[in-house]
Amino acid sequence: MIQAFQRFSQSRVAKVFLAIVALSFMAFFGGGSWFRPHDPNAVVAEIGDLTIGRYDFAERVQQQIQRLTAESEGKISREQILNAGIPQMVLGQMIQEILLNLESKNLGITVSDEAIREQIQSIKAFQNKNGVFDRTLFTQILRSMNMSEDAFIEEVRGELTREQLADAVVVGVHLPEMMVDRLFEAQYQSRQASMLLISPSTMPVPSTPRDAVLEAFYNDNQKEFKIPELRTLTVFLIDPTRLVTNIQVTEDDIQSLYEAKKNSFDNKSLNEVRPAIIAELQKDKTNEAAFKLTQELDDKIAGGATLEELAPTVPGGNLLKLENISRSGLEKGDTPSPHLPKEQELAQEILQAGFALDEASDTPFTQTKSGNYYMVRVDKVLPPSLPAFTEIKDRVLKLWIRYEQYKEAQRKAEGYVQTFNEGDRKAVSMMTPLPQLSLSKASPKVADEVKNVVFSLRPQGTGLAQTKEGFVVVTLNHITSPTVQVKEENLAGFEEKLLEQYKNDFFLGYVNALRIRYPVKVNSAAIKALFSNE
Repeated sequence: MIQAFQRFSQSRVAKVFLAIVALSFMAFFGGGSWFRPHDPNAVVAEIGDLTIGRYDFAERVQQQIQRLTAESEGKISREQILNAGIPQMVLGQMIQEILLNLESKNLGITVSDEAIREQIQSIKAFQNKNGVFDRTLFTQILRSMNMSEDAFIEEVRGELTREQLADAVVVGVHLPEMMVDRLFEAQYQSRQASMLLISPSTMPVPSTPRDAVLEAFYNDNQKEFKIPELRTLTVFLIDPTRLVTNIQVTEDDIQSLYEAKKNSFDNKSLNEVRPAIIAELQKDKTNEAAFKLTQELDDKIAGGATLEELAPTVPGGNLLKLENISRSGLEKGDTPSPHLPKEQELAQEILQAGFALDEASDTPFTQTKSGNYYMVRVDKVLPPSLPAFTEIKDRVLKLWIRYEQYKEAQRKAEGYVQTFNEGDRKAVSMMTPLPQLSLSKASPKVADEVKNVVFSLRPQGTGLAQTKEGFVVVTLNHITSPTVQVKEENLAGFEEKLLEQYKNDFFLGYVNALRIRYPVKVNSAAIKALFSNE
């Protein structure tokens, strides 16, 4: 029997729903066009006789994006999250849940209503300041999420059922003592090594070759010299806070908002929260004015007015000109544009919008998370191009020199490795000792690539690592086993974590085996179509 009650706050259901409570629900994709008859991309995956529709999939992806964006405080953009493979991870999680649901049903695993009730009441998001379940708060949160109580209960039931199956699968898993000892030795031993950096920048600059050599190098490495698609964009930014000043709010407005949100104010008096209420009302009125203005501007632009004509008439309006900018925000494909907004997420939104349009077209006004509005117009599109060799001969020469220095540094480093391993240690005096290294501790002063080589070597062995500084010759001098004290202090915790990881791996193998009983088919084209404009 699993310890579901104690672990529930760490489970997926609790984490996802607490994240949803903290974040506002946002629309992810349009609705109507998703459900066209016979749409080949309507289904993202099939698991046995069940399917995952792209609406459910897209909603789950959006929840993860919102959570990660909030946790990073906006430092990670939506594009970066998508490029990190979040859609694929979310789909894998959804497939796993369905596989476990199917097998739980097959095995007849159930969860009592009483157990579900206790779990819901234990979720802190639904408790008042005294730590007691608050049904009013529970209902308000579900309503804000546009979710019924029955739907939430089924989510919790499914999670607890899957946890019961998971614990039943791994209940007898254990680790042999010899395995634990050897892995502890590897994790807590310390290694002392030395290194020698061979930097390409320190290699002699080769003589300038004949044009024929450079041209051959140019032809073999054309992708290094290609100029990506460049666009000239005009961006109209509006800061709503500069549109309206001296916004007045009435006592009736203040009283109404206070009554509507009294619970969120922890029953403080109106006078105590008056400044916060006034600020919120003024912000709402400012946003209303900004929205109305952008609608009017959209209509004027549709009627033939230009951004250049309209921008001077809008307080807080700012017109940006981004000349020959790449999709990644580089001017002429080389240097970061100084004209892009400093706010990374806004800059990414502008670039995504600008590169999704055809030439001579524009977007409607769009509101950002910070409340600002923007419109993007595509003035000119330059397709990807490859400059002629004669136009960029100097650039080709610079890259050729760097490449030759790189090859020479690699040849020299590999030579050291070979002679060291053959017993010739004449150059050992040139090496720099590294600090004591252990897999149980972080080593911020040693590159991961170097540390990985250190822990792949036998004593007196030499290997080669490549870092951003160049090639590093690494020699392992000696290994020191963990002391008795270290073992006494750390073995129990190490074994506990190791067993948990082993159980996770064991359970993952079980889930993968379920794919034989319930065949899984993934519609890659649907996923690609869903995010093709991201």
